[in-house]
Amino acid sequence: MEKIAVIDKIRKSNELLSLPQAISEILKEMNKPDFSADTLSQIILKDPSLTSRILKLANSPFYHRMAQITNVNQAVQILGVTTVKCLALSSSILNPEKIEKTSGVDTKVYFTSILTVATAAEKIARAVSYDAPDEAFIAGLLHDIGTMFFLHYYPERYRMIVEQKVRAKNLIDAELEVFEVNHAEVGYHLAQRWQLPEYITNGIREHHSFANLDNKETIENIIKLASLLANNNSSGFVMDLEERLDKINQISGVLGLKKEQVDLISSSLISYTIKQADYLGVDIGDIEEMITRANKEIWQTYLMVENLFKERQSLSRKLLNEERARGAIESKNIAIATLSHYLNNAAMAIYGRSQLMRMLYEKGKTDKVIEDLDSALNIIDKSIKKITAVVSEIKEISPIDKIEFYNMSQALNIDDRIEKRMQEMEKESSLVLPDEAMNFAD
Repeated sequence: MEKIAVIDKIRKSNELLSLPQAISEILKEMNKPDFSADTLSQIILKDPSLTSRILKLANSPFYHRMAQITNVNQAVQILGVTTVKCLALSSSILNPEKIEKTSGVDTKVYFTSILTVATAAEKIARAVSYDAPDEAFIAGLLHDIGTMFFLHYYPERYRMIVEQKVRAKNLIDAELEVFEVNHAEVGYHLAQRWQLPEYITNGIREHHSFANLDNKETIENIIKLASLLANNNSSGFVMDLEERLDKINQISGVLGLKKEQVDLISSSLISYTIKQADYLGVDIGDIEEMITRANKEIWQTYLMVENLFKERQSLSRKLLNEERARGAIESKNIAIATLSHYLNNAAMAIYGRSQLMRMLYEKGKTDKVIEDLDSALNIIDKSIKKITAVVSEIKEISPIDKIEFYNMSQALNIDDRIEKRMQEMEKESSLVLPDEAMNFAD
């Protein structure tokens, strides 16, 4: 029921995110069939702050214009109606007053994340020769409006997520636990309500979706990759480093980007994000704050790498021990089979001699019994010694947890080991098997 309530609020509310009058008028007028760039310019002029931002962005290096743009009408002509509409929305949304303090989110960290995604999206778009890099920038700028909606309307409940009081492995699962809907879907419904272009609505909806990484939709993949490079941690949830790198590699491959290109984009994000924040008039902190946050992220990454390394070491040791255990068991099975053969031979030798002596005795050949007694006793003695040697060998190899590794060579050289044990007791004597004993008795 919570999801229904959230979506219903988006569809029915007339003051979504408390947009200023000028932005509300822009959205309303752009839905009219007779809407024009001149009308848009007149609405923008009503808001000095918005006018300043539009002119500043139009003159920014992002658009690489030679001539200075001096009025809003020119800016609208250069930027385009859709871009101005989206910039108007983003400039209104990227406002610290929209984020309630009770949410527990640091506005500077959060806005840095948004602008970093927008910056990364634009750079990725240029790297893959996308026709309209400004579209990627705008989509990146608005990709997280669903989170803004939560922070604005449900700050106390979102604080539960920020402080990780929700049992979840990642941000999406945490939002589903609290709201039954995640910020990507909420953002998608907001974008539809504002009648934003499809490339933006889809980019918003899919930026956390990694189920189908072979998707060929360029803008969607650009925003996904930009989000991964920005690595937003304002929510308190950080993606597993190995998983993040794996997804970066996969999406880069789909976009046709080489690792060197991705590394170059990633390394330039901080400085470029600071410039974009200045053009848009968004407070993300001074350079010292940015460096401090960057160092903190580097340290967190270092700790993740260290933990990953320790996990890999532990896993390697575990696999090695398991492999050794399997090898020990296999070689011991061979050794036990060999030792069983020795036991059987020794037992049969004793049995054969006892049967022979018994038959001679029963036939009244006591003289023969006495004559062969010394020889029989020697064979029995040797067999007993062999049994003793085998038992000693079994005792040595049995406790698998007390030896590092019982290797295959030990199993294959069991004959030498038994012979050595026998030599320590006495020289090896020949064995007499039961059939030989029967022939001898006759």
